[in-house]
Amino acid sequence: MPQSDTTGSQVIRVAGLNKVYSTGTQALKDINFTATAGETVVLLGANGSGKSTLQKCFNRLVEPTSGTVKVLDTDVTSANKQQLKTLRRQVGMVHQRINLVRELSVLTNVVHGALGRAPSPRNWLGATAKPEQRDEAMEALHRVGLAHTAGKRAEQLSGGQQQRVAIARMLMQRPKIVLADEPVAALDPHAGRAVMDMLWEITEEQNLTLVCTLHQLELARAYGSRIVALREGHLDIDTHISQLADRQLEGLYTSNSTEQVVLEGAGR
Repeated sequence: MPQSDTTGSQVIRVAGLNKVYSTGTQALKDINFTATAGETVVLLGANGSGKSTLQKCFNRLVEPTSGTVKVLDTDVTSANKQQLKTLRRQVGMVHQRINLVRELSVLTNVVHGALGRAPSPRNWLGATAKPEQRDEAMEALHRVGLAHTAGKRAEQLSGGQQQRVAIARMLMQRPKIVLADEPVAALDPHAGRAVMDMLWEITEEQNLTLVCTLHQLELARAYGSRIVALREGHLDIDTHISQLADRQLEGLYTSNSTEQVVLEGAGR
């Protein structure tokens, strides 16, 4: 599959970004952030810290209140509908909620990843898809180790397998940037590690920029090269994982019991 050839260039540039919701809540406060091609960034923060809002501003699934966002040289904050549509084809997404069509075959779900660039009605189903899309979908499934499940319904797979199918579907977009929002939060630890391994291997192979939100500090330490942490809408930490000390994370998480368990499990 095609690989990005923009190594070292800035592919995400955020300046003075603010987001105020209609309720009056300010989710983001003067955020400045850049990411380069091929870089792996882990976004950390408590619930309500703004990390998911920030990620959604990258492709304007959330409308910023002020500031600028440029992604792959597109000014996202001023882009029209066609420009946004073009950009979103180049930004793959992996969600906590896997969002496969459970009643359809695994192959069909993966072929759907190509609809943005190949919107033919033939590609609505794996059985009728054009040969080139079927071959590419099978290649993506082979890459995630699930080619043998192509004919099964998505609902017949385990949660970890479904998330790997979602990664294969994302590959069908031929993205340059991958946004992963809590991709293993709904999985058991073993399945979660397998998905994280797969996601990191693929993005490295294809030199894709990856921005991944996580709650689990131990996963951030295991997989992240750069840690960006938000606290109450502010960018609180931006450093390489090797320079990150536990004391820097004091106060980052709330007293929420679930999040406290995560921190305790990380050996704090």
